[in-house]
Amino acid sequence: MQLHFSYDINKDVENIIKSTKAVNNKKLTKFQSLYIQKYSNDFDAANVKVFVEGQNNINNFDANKELFTIEERWKKVEILFTERVEKIFRIVYPVAIITVYLTHNERCTYNIDKNYFFVKIGSEFSNNTIMHELLHFYTWHAFGQKLVDGGLSKLAYNDVKESLTELLNLEFSDLMGGKPDKGYIQHESLRAEIRKLWLNDKKLAPIIDILADRLGK
Repeated sequence: MQLHFSYDINKDVENIIKSTKAVNNKKLTKFQSLYIQKYSNDFDAANVKVFVEGQNNINNFDANKELFTIEERWKKVEILFTERVEKIFRIVYPVAIITVYLTHNERCTYNIDKNYFFVKIGSEFSNNTIMHELLHFYTWHAFGQKLVDGGLSKLAYNDVKESLTELLNLEFSDLMGGKPDKGYIQHESLRAEIRKLWLNDKKLAPIIDILADRLGK
C-alpha cells in the first residue's frame, strides 16, 4: 500500500461540505465559520469553491510546496507505520494506492470505497491525521464488513472504529510528534477499555468481539 498525495479544489470543496454532516463532532470548524460569515450556512458547492479560491489567493497557497512537505514528512514514518499496523491487524492492505487529498478544512473526511481521505493544509501533525485515517481503513478491511454483515449498526461500528484509534497512543506514539490521539469525548470509556485489553495480551480480534458484543446489545 502506497499513498499518493494530491490537491484538487473540487475534492477540497467536497470535504468541506461533507464534514458539515459529521457524526462525531457537530461543531463548525474554523474554516466553515469563516465561510458562514460571508455566505451564511448554505454550503452550496459553487459558493464554497469561490470561497476556497479566494482563500488560496489571500494565503498565496502553493499546492506543490505543501504536497512536497507533507509527503516528505510521511516518508520518515511510512515503513515503521506499515510494518506495525499490518502486524496488529494481521492483513496486508488489499489496495495498492490510497490518495491523500489536501483540504483547507480542519475536519477531514474519508472514503474507503474509493480509496481516499483528506489532510489539512499547513498541519505540522499531518502524519497523525494520516495514521488516524489509515487505522479506519485497516479496521474496515480486517473487521468492518464482517461486523456490519453480522448486524452491528453503522453508529455502533462508528464507535468501534473511532475508539480503536487509541492504538495509535499505544503502539505508534514515537511516530506522532508528541501529540496523542485524543479521540472524541463520547468514546472515552471505550478507549480506556481498549487500552486495558490491549495491554493485557495485544490481540485485536478478541477486543473487536468484546466491543461488538457490548455495542450490539
